[in-house]
Amino acid sequence: MVVNPFTERSRITEPQHFAGRWSELSLIFDAIQAGRPVLVSGSPGIGKSSLLSHIADSAAANLEREDLRSYYLDLAEASSAEEVYQVFIEALGQRGSTSAALEVALLSTDAPTVLCLDNADAAIAAGWGVTMLEALARMVRGGSLVLVAAIEGAPPLLSERFAHVRLGAFAPAEIRLLAEAYLDGTGVVFTPAELRAVAELSLAHPAYVQRAAFHLFRSKLDPSYNWRAEYLAEARERPVPGAPLPPAVFEDAAATSVESSRDAGAEGGALAEEVQAAPLPEVPWVLGYLLPLLAAALLFVATASLPLALVVAAAGVALVFLWQRRR
Repeated sequence: MVVNPFTERSRITEPQHFAGRWSELSLIFDAIQAGRPVLVSGSPGIGKSSLLSHIADSAAANLEREDLRSYYLDLAEASSAEEVYQVFIEALGQRGSTSAALEVALLSTDAPTVLCLDNADAAIAAGWGVTMLEALARMVRGGSLVLVAAIEGAPPLLSERFAHVRLGAFAPAEIRLLAEAYLDGTGVVFTPAELRAVAELSLAHPAYVQRAAFHLFRSKLDPSYNWRAEYLAEARERPVPGAPLPPAVFEDAAATSVESSRDAGAEGGALAEEVQAAPLPEVPWVLGYLLPLLAAALLFVATASLPLALVVAAAGVALVFLWQRRR
């Protein structure tokens, strides 16, 4: 039985399923190599968490440091900076819950450590996020820490300089690569036209791309399944929290469906009218008299009998004359 692979509604944790974001990754790793902390921003569901997970998984390879250790922490689940420090310090094999204790723990490591902090906006809203980010940024300057944090909305005012990378919608090539990564091994293929439809209905927003692809995949298993209608119903009834699709997406989809039906009906009606209204071609009157004369000439060539040809010509002209009068 083929299982629908497009079931993820949160961050992508399987490395083989992550695709795209080349320009953003290039900017992030350039900033890391320059010794700067990085803030990644974007709307809910745009792929910040997946990007941070990918950075944690690929940092050692991209920075060419096999001994590099990476950690991903979700600040939405933390209650204080001390809790974050303690979790991180214990992961490094040390003890403590302060920024000073963390600095000591980092200095005891043989290589820089990558720390990816997701949902930093939750910590900022709680009142302790800005102070913690600034403290961690100072450790980045010391060379013992690599810091990448993700937030929703605009970056806060910070005393330390962060490189800022904003995530937007997917490019068409990224949607294609994402689909291919999930479809690998299923035997199912999305056509270019279907991928364009996914991009249009989702506005290339990664979370909605996943949902549209889920319904499209179902239609591949059940041709009677109306994937567009089902996807739009889900997107309208259960939008991505904080990132609903604009009404124009639903209006345009409905208008396209109605126009397609009207066009099909109009084309059928026009064709019927053209068939019914098309008149039979009329034979010009001069051509009517030329036909018996031509027949008489051919008869004379075939028989060499002038009298017979004249009789045929006269009879033909008379018949044409009578036919024309009756019309």
